[in-house]
Amino acid sequence: MLRKGKITLIDDNGFGVITDENEQEIPFSLDHSFFYNLKGADVNFDIELRSDGLVAVDISLIAS
Repeated sequence: MLRKGKITLIDDNGFGVITDENEQEIPFSLDHSFFYNLKGADVNFDIELRSDGLVAVDISLIAS
């Protein structure tokens, strides 16, 4: 299920948090340094259940 949210935290290693429309915080990890300066960006994403909990995957920017 595709969700919408906003990147609310991202560090220099590409680990961060997306806060979705329900104010749920979903962690994520990105491999591309291009995304490191996108705090506050609106995104679409899916969630995946992993051994350490829910994780945002397939993150894409929402065109403004």
